[in-house]
Amino acid sequence: MKVKRSSVAAGLLGLVLLFSLSAKSVNAQVGEVTLKPSDDTYVDSSNPNSNYGEQNYLQITNYNSETNTAYESIVWLKFNLSSVPDGAVIDEATLRLRTSSVNGSFNVNAYSGSDLLNVSAVASWTELTLTYSRMPSYNTTSTDSVLVGTSGQSYNWSVVDVVKDALNRTARTVTIVLFDPSPHGLPSSISFNSKEFSISNYAPTLNVHWSGIVPEFPSFLVLPFFIMATLLAGIARRKKCANKTPKLDRTQRKRNKDKFTKSLKNINLQSRCVMSS
Repeated sequence: MKVKRSSVAAGLLGLVLLFSLSAKSVNAQVGEVTLKPSDDTYVDSSNPNSNYGEQNYLQITNYNSETNTAYESIVWLKFNLSSVPDGAVIDEATLRLRTSSVNGSFNVNAYSGSDLLNVSAVASWTELTLTYSRMPSYNTTSTDSVLVGTSGQSYNWSVVDVVKDALNRTARTVTIVLFDPSPHGLPSSISFNSKEFSISNYAPTLNVHWSGIVPEFPSFLVLPFFIMATLLAGIARRKKCANKTPKLDRTQRKRNKDKFTKSLKNINLQSRCVMSS
């Protein structure tokens, strides 16, 4: 049984269209995951070569006195995103930390640790090697800011754009930086529980929620499918046009043959007459 090329072309075009539409549709697979950091630490400019990865707290300070004595402490957290399914449509991502001690009041900002100029450095840092002097650069545009001023309380930051950016770059980890960009005239600091704290429920968490999952289709197959379908469709159109050429029925063909035969006879008779004369 022969399959018409036009049918094949239509099928291929339909297949391309189907995959294109399905790649934009969202399956109703709502879900969420709560992650603990794989690495968390802080760095201190007053001790730029010291590492604090084994401490059970994460400290933030920004002190600048009138005598030009200044130092700062910055918190770094890394989370593994491998449990977030491919194609997940992220609609919420919340970072939560619990204060262990508070001396003052801080507007703590959350920043993306992803810096396109330092991708490898941001991805490879660990809590046991990070120091202030070896700290990668990070995005200095805040994604959220929260006023922190009470000890023993949990605080939340929205970091949905940070997580989306990491997943869009097919990164399996996301780095979040916490810091108060406003200097304080008096020595003050805030400490959060780290993952090394004795009560595991007090450890930092990142909750990621998705509203659905976009089915993946390998984009490199779309162009070959489209070219093949277009070529077959063109061949089918030419064949269809050729089939539209009028065909003579049997009676008409016989009449034309008889006319042609009669014309030949007349030509022969004329030729003989000319020759005899």
